[in-house]
Amino acid sequence: MASSNIQKNYDVVIVGGGHNGLVAACYLTKAGKSVLVLEQQDKVGGAVVSEQLFTGIEAKLSVYAYLVGMLPQKIISDLDLNFKFRQRNPASFTPYEKDGKHQGLLISNSDETITHKSFGQLTENLQEYPNYCKFHQLQKSLGKHLWQSLLEPMQTRDDIKNRFQTEEEKLAWKLFIEQPLGVAIEEFFQSDLVRGLVFTDGTIGTFTHPHDSSLKQNRTFLYHIIANGTGDWCWGGDKRPVTLDTS
Repeated sequence: MASSNIQKNYDVVIVGGGHNGLVAACYLTKAGKSVLVLEQQDKVGGAVVSEQLFTGIEAKLSVYAYLVGMLPQKIISDLDLNFKFRQRNPASFTPYEKDGKHQGLLISNSDETITHKSFGQLTENLQEYPNYCKFHQLQKSLGKHLWQSLLEPMQTRDDIKNRFQTEEEKLAWKLFIEQPLGVAIEEFFQSDLVRGLVFTDGTIGTFTHPHDSSLKQNRTFLYHIIANGTGDWCWGGDKRPVTLDTS
């Protein structure tokens, strides 16, 4: 294309062709704006792109490709996106050694009895699994209010807090918003392995400790547990997706 034919004026210029930049560009274009997206890499998609990193090995890897599992259904519908998620059955598997044997705590997305049995094999504390279920329910109480606010105009802390009306919701706000995450984890769980597993969502990418007074761990934790208002990292699924099927 001759340089004289290249458009030089745009309503909006977006620096970065990652997933956020692309979504913003699509909405602006649908609104009738002319948009220029600038990206230094040879492909767009940013953090959600998987790439074949090792020659001869048919495996695509990405540190953050799973983030697409938080894509809200409203955006999928608004932008007429055509894809589906493929989900994994296990939510997590945490290895440990007990009585000289290698075992693991298996959290299942599809069968609660598997998770319950796995907790029983790990610890003799009969309350550990019920407490895990209660903790997860409190996460959902938080997520259902915070998730819907992400696609709304920015609100104040008090505006959001006022949405939490039931006793369960108020407890969730206290545990996850007002105090260090470590306090709640230590209150609910006795097993250090379970504590570590639960805290994983509070430390990924943050590298801080459970009782950090800055509450950075809480913010990271919230990011991981509010998807779709339930903590489920894909629309209509149980937990986080493994791959994205665009066929």
